[in-house]
Amino acid sequence: MTAMLLRTAADVPSPRGGHASVIISKHLIIWGGVTMKLRKGDILDVSLYLLDLQTKNWTRAAVSGPVGRYGHTMTMVHKSKFVIFGGQTDDEFFNDVWSFDLLRRQWELIEPMSTERPAQRAGHVCINHQNRIVIFGGTDGQYHYSDTWSFDLITRKWSELICAGRIPAPREGHAAALVDNVMYIFGGGGVDGKDLNDLAAFRLSNQRWYKFPYVGPAPGVRSGHAMASFGARVFVLGGESVTRTEPEETNCVHVFDTKLIKYSNTNNLKSA
Repeated sequence: MTAMLLRTAADVPSPRGGHASVIISKHLIIWGGVTMKLRKGDILDVSLYLLDLQTKNWTRAAVSGPVGRYGHTMTMVHKSKFVIFGGQTDDEFFNDVWSFDLLRRQWELIEPMSTERPAQRAGHVCINHQNRIVIFGGTDGQYHYSDTWSFDLITRKWSELICAGRIPAPREGHAAALVDNVMYIFGGGGVDGKDLNDLAAFRLSNQRWYKFPYVGPAPGVRSGHAMASFGARVFVLGGESVTRTEPEETNCVHVFDTKLIKYSNTNNLKSA
């Protein structure tokens, strides 16, 4: 439960926001994002950056692939492959799926074998479970979504999941983490422009959404934060809010222990 600043060298990425990252073995990999306040005509970085966590050196790989973007998701689906979905530029939203093979250093556009597919969006979340990715929420600039979609990486087919339980309100800029077969989401920006601090769980085994009873002091409202799991614990860090009324330390890490939650076939959860 400590933090340290990594002093890195070589092809260090420029400062940016709205990018996405994955970690595999001893490498942290980032792609996309904007390197300055987005203005019409800005060029988005399409290079892939790999940080060797042992040597602390960055490597830049310039490989032809997706159009530069931000607000996309990036998800490991194999020990040497990740996929990106969605995102936006200054005036366009996407719903394409791209795969990158780390061994071949090659992008591939994955064309869905189904006519059904999610709307173009950014600011959604995505997790990988078994042979599929699952996305929730996001925005296309006009609408905020609360739909849940699954993409089968073997059949290459999208399907909108018919969910039971208490589906979270539409949002974008939220974050997600997977523990066993449960996707937890937290926060984000709502339809009314206000930031949220609710926690919800989507149990993949029965496609049911759950809302939580009071489980102790929660992080303040926010969007654009990061969320990750380690064992049974979920960590929330960072983010920002224009609607927060209470001050909060920007470097505070919030931890939620999912072992304390008992699931049932009702819409609510009980803490152990």
